Amino acid sequence: MQVSANNGIETAENNLFQQMFFRYRPYWPLFVVLMLCGTGVAWLYLRTTTPMYESSATILIKDEKKGLDESKIVESLNPLSSKKIVENETEILRSRSIISEVVKELGLYAPVFEKKGFITKTAYTSCPVVVELEYPDSLIEKDHIDFTYSPANKTVTVNKVSYAVNTWVSTPWGICRFTENPLSHASSQPGEFYFSLLNVNKIARSISDMLEVNPVSKLSTVITLKIKDASPERGAAILNSLMYVYNKVSITDKTQLASNTLSFVDKRLKLIEAQLDSANVRIQKFRTRNGVVDLGEQSQLYLKSVGESDQKASALNVQLAALDEVEKYVLSKNNQPGVVPASFGIQDPLLTQLLEKLYDSEIQYERLKKNTPENNPIMISLQNEITKIKPNIIELIRNQRKSLVAGRDNLNETIGRYTSLLKDVPKQERELAEMNRPLGIKNNIYTFLLQKREEAALSFNATVSDSRLVDKAESSSYPVSPKKSIILLGSLLGALVTGVAFILAKEVFNSKILFRSDIETASTLPILGEVVYDDSKKILVVSGNGRSFAEEQFRQIRTSLNYLGNPAKTKKIMITSSVAGEGKSFIAANLALSLAAAGRKVVLVDLDLYMPQIAGIFGVSNEAGITDYLTGKKDTDHIIKKASTAENLFIVPAGSSINGNLSELLLNGKSQKLLDYLETVFDVVIVDTTPVLAITDAYIISSWCDATVYVIRHAFTPKIHVQRLDDNAELHRLKNTGIVFNGVKKRGLGKYGFGFGFGYGYDYDYGDRYRNIKETGNRRVNA
Repeated sequence: MQVSANNGIETAENNLFQQMFFRYRPYWPLFVVLMLCGTGVAWLYLRTTTPMYESSATILIKDEKKGLDESKIVESLNPLSSKKIVENETEILRSRSIISEVVKELGLYAPVFEKKGFITKTAYTSCPVVVELEYPDSLIEKDHIDFTYSPANKTVTVNKVSYAVNTWVSTPWGICRFTENPLSHASSQPGEFYFSLLNVNKIARSISDMLEVNPVSKLSTVITLKIKDASPERGAAILNSLMYVYNKVSITDKTQLASNTLSFVDKRLKLIEAQLDSANVRIQKFRTRNGVVDLGEQSQLYLKSVGESDQKASALNVQLAALDEVEKYVLSKNNQPGVVPASFGIQDPLLTQLLEKLYDSEIQYERLKKNTPENNPIMISLQNEITKIKPNIIELIRNQRKSLVAGRDNLNETIGRYTSLLKDVPKQERELAEMNRPLGIKNNIYTFLLQKREEAALSFNATVSDSRLVDKAESSSYPVSPKKSIILLGSLLGALVTGVAFILAKEVFNSKILFRSDIETASTLPILGEVVYDDSKKILVVSGNGRSFAEEQFRQIRTSLNYLGNPAKTKKIMITSSVAGEGKSFIAANLALSLAAAGRKVVLVDLDLYMPQIAGIFGVSNEAGITDYLTGKKDTDHIIKKASTAENLFIVPAGSSINGNLSELLLNGKSQKLLDYLETVFDVVIVDTTPVLAITDAYIISSWCDATVYVIRHAFTPKIHVQRLDDNAELHRLKNTGIVFNGVKKRGLGKYGFGFGFGYGYDYDYGDRYRNIKETGNRRVNA
């Protein structure tokens, strides 16, 4: 079963491919022309479009969050080093301020171009000079300034004014300098050049948009820089200059930071030195005035004890204040989350743990309260837990407060005792101790500032960048855009799509019948066969013993007539169509000749009384015909005439009495009697009638005949007429109807492909025997 299914899929794919091939093959000249045009357009596009080259470089950033621990060692040697993050540095590299410096350094605000015929390209390496402005930030934009360069005189001529090279000169565009281009590969013959003056910020924005700055990976501190430019040398220069400016700015920032730090530290050192000198002078004067040499150890001990006790008392006051804030927080809360007061002075770990637990429980309770009912067990549990925690916290706070208050009271007593003892120390010693206290503080500050000055001096001299160049910029050897293969392939595909769209618009949206499949879609009536359009314009294409393709097609239709109704009783065959001009008389005449050539005795009756043509086709007299019989002027022996083109073919012309109401004439009873009489005399009776949509005669005559041949003409019969065949059959039924597809013309621009099927055609010449006739002939002919 699997093999059978696969074979079915392959067969369907092959049939689809064949249909597509045969449908579009007749238009191969159109596709060839379109592909040639598409190739020409692609060539012109590639010729006129400036090729773009890609340049790339890599740089290493020292990220504080990534990398090795050795970066911390370097940072310890440079305490003023800046903190860098890769994500921030990628934006800095693309910043307009840095790129503007690159534009100024490379002179990109004054690009030079070279004209070669109708093509203009960048002259970054071909022009022998480059243009610089002294003040590029204030330049006036100019689109086109032609100039010529004289290698012999080393001068540049603009508007008939010559300027010396490598010299700042005054020009209409500002103070300008033309310098020799070190990258110039120009030949000895000067080219046709011009330069433009563009706003620096505008160029910086353009480069920023083209610049790609991405880390190699999420965990990597290596950044890849890419840019596309018409000049590979310029693209590489932009990236190299960008990395240089970036490192330069980084070093400048560090140097400026160190310089500012040094300046501040020096100012503070001078101030502290002055204060130290003043303090030393005061102590010296005090000792001299009071004769004091040294303070006693006891006074030093007292002062030290007082100082320590004072610090401890202050610490206890801080803890008491922290306990007051925590107690206020716990008592004022009503199960509402909030910010816990600072508890840095609380040294009890149990109290700290309970506070954190209370805060977490209240936060969780508030979060669940938004989408959980209050009677939920979880909510009740949290509320109970909060209720239990608060008393414990209050109890701990009160116990802590009691112990702290007791400790503070003891310290105050100690301070008072030492203070009273100090009163007994000589006044001179106490005053001297008070003078030495700020002196020690000043000495500590002075030592700290000296240390910071050395650190700042180290940073100022250690101008090492926080980034490192990994790979210098390198440009691609071949353009990355436009890609020739893609452009050429796109042009060919575009040509194919255009051709297919043209053919679809011409055939699918056509309101006329173009393919046999159009008939099969619009009607369920069987198709007896097709007749190709004959370029010779001959009406009689059947000679009897010929082997032309048209004659073989009529033989096929002749064979298919056996499948209309009962072959033994099908003797009277009516030929009709939708409207005039579809070739029903042509089909009737040649079908009669084909039947006669098969040895059957055939009579062709011209009942198209409004536009009779049978007599003219066979060259017989139209004097005595069926109208004369119907009016009683002639009998049957006078209206049946022998055709000269075939031995067994006889003609009944329309006659000369064509006047009055012809439809009423058909209904006088003689027409049916005539057909019944001819049926007894001849083997086959072919009746050519009027079109069904114009006159109702065909519906009247169909009831007297055994079968109906309905003629549809290629590219002539509207689809709507064929669609109405089945609808009209309910009211005006044509007996045993079969369709003949007439006048099938060649499709496309070649000699192949007729409208026999949906995208199906024969492969033959008119002089050859047809091939695969059965494959086309008996499709959808029902018994």
